[in-house]
Amino acid sequence: MQVVIFEDYLAGELRPVTLARAAFGISMGGTNLYSMIRSKGFKVSYILRNYLKDIYKDNFPNHPVTEKSLLFINASLPPAFSVVQRILDLTKEKSPFVAQTDSRIAVAFFPNLKFEPGKFDEYSLANWLQDQEYEFIEDKFPLINYPFDIIRYNEKYFGENIEELSKNYRQKFPGVFVGENVKIHPTVCMDTEDGMIIIDDNTSIGPFVYLKGPLYIGKKCRIIERTSVKEMCHISHTCKVGGEVECSIMEPYSNKQHHGFLGHSWVGSWVNMGAGTSTSDLKNTYGEIAVEYQGKKVPTGMQFLGSIIGDYSKTAINTSIFTGKIIGVASYVYGFVTTNVPSFCNYARTFGQMTEHYLPAVVRTQQRMFARRGIKQTRLHIKLLEDIYQITRDERIMSTESLSL
Repeated sequence: MQVVIFEDYLAGELRPVTLARAAFGISMGGTNLYSMIRSKGFKVSYILRNYLKDIYKDNFPNHPVTEKSLLFINASLPPAFSVVQRILDLTKEKSPFVAQTDSRIAVAFFPNLKFEPGKFDEYSLANWLQDQEYEFIEDKFPLINYPFDIIRYNEKYFGENIEELSKNYRQKFPGVFVGENVKIHPTVCMDTEDGMIIIDDNTSIGPFVYLKGPLYIGKKCRIIERTSVKEMCHISHTCKVGGEVECSIMEPYSNKQHHGFLGHSWVGSWVNMGAGTSTSDLKNTYGEIAVEYQGKKVPTGMQFLGSIIGDYSKTAINTSIFTGKIIGVASYVYGFVTTNVPSFCNYARTFGQMTEHYLPAVVRTQQRMFARRGIKQTRLHIKLLEDIYQITRDERIMSTESLSL
């Protein structure tokens, strides 16, 4: 059996999370959907938005479809070992089925199907699958429909994922599992009463750090002295972390190395959070948090929700981000952030202005950031920024602020 992970028509609308990444590449609970399927021993093919294909193929190999027994998994399925195992168990019956969640196909299995991936995109595949012969499965599988669902499902599946992932690591202390060349200062306090802690290869944990499980810290990270990294945090590779972080996800190459609080939030790649930056994740009324999303107010059903911060964005010193706010890709924010921020903007409402952050400046900044990490900026990196800039033009046009477009 071969697995085909597919983005559907809603994957690209999970702004800003999926503007620069595939839905199956969202980090959560110590892994992502692509890596989880690969860990089960399957070759993975995928159907992805066209502008991401070239930049994705090196780190996420797209294997050709060579088999007729095919399992289709929606790229918006949260990576959860229990959910994936339930899907695999259904395929043992060897009967074709389609499982739908609301209006989206979550999973489909066909034991004998001729399939040519090149003929399909994120819009046409679902219709084609529905035209086949199959049994409809009423069991609903979870799908990420909104950016805040990432925080919800990260919490829900974190513990079980870490327990499964810990089998791939060496136990250094009770409940603490490490990779190669991990440095942990003798003064570090590690609390595993509520879950395991995984610290991956070439990561260093500084003096007087507090770690509370369940927790995953990726490769080549640096946890600054006197930092608190608490339960259900996923820190991806090559991040620097300081201050207090709780129940949050940081994608690769992002820095929050100074004091300040990050809670119940998702932070994209190549983000830098200035000293004193803090996110609010609880309303003063202790009530349910609603977010402004694509022009509508959406109830989340959540009491704790911080911020969604897009790739390449930056916060100035002492920035305060209000509860449930969404910051787009490549935006710079200052002062009090009381509303959502479109992509490619300089947001300083505290000082009475919001202006466009022009593309050439973003490209130059990317080059400088890459050079600091020994990465060479290529035409593909620049093209991705150009594509996202055009895709998000509607965000800036829809804004009621004074933008120079």
